[in-house]
Amino acid sequence: MVSQEKTLLKVDSLPNGSKKLHFFKNKKLQVMNANGFLSYTMLPSDSTNVVQYVYAINQEQAAYDGGYREEILFEIPADTLEQNYTNKELQKTKMLFGRYCFCRGKTGLYKVNEGKLHVNACKKETHFDLQFKINEVPQVTTKISY
Repeated sequence: MVSQEKTLLKVDSLPNGSKKLHFFKNKKLQVMNANGFLSYTMLPSDSTNVVQYVYAINQEQAAYDGGYREEILFEIPADTLEQNYTNKELQKTKMLFGRYCFCRGKTGLYKVNEGKLHVNACKKETHFDLQFKINEVPQVTTKISY
């Protein structure tokens, strides 16, 4: 049976928001493209885990078009001990960057194809270092480490 476990690995408070890092054990990303717009869902998996990072500010103002949120998602093999991904290899992890705001044409999900990801896993913990860049839209988050 596949576990549905979601773990909050880290949270950093900001004056008007937060940065959160989640780990989804036994999950995989299914990326869909409909009419040129990407979306995703998480499905059960015995062989992969998903990492999700969320940077959010002014979310109480989101109803008034004032909130801003970025999301980075990627999946890693559950049995990985150490792995490096560079540029287009990042898509082996199905890495996505999401930008959600009232930004007229500069919001949505984008595939990440530029950057470096180093994953180091042991029996109890997974650590990673990610540096990336998106050319399609402005971004606040360019580096995540755990």
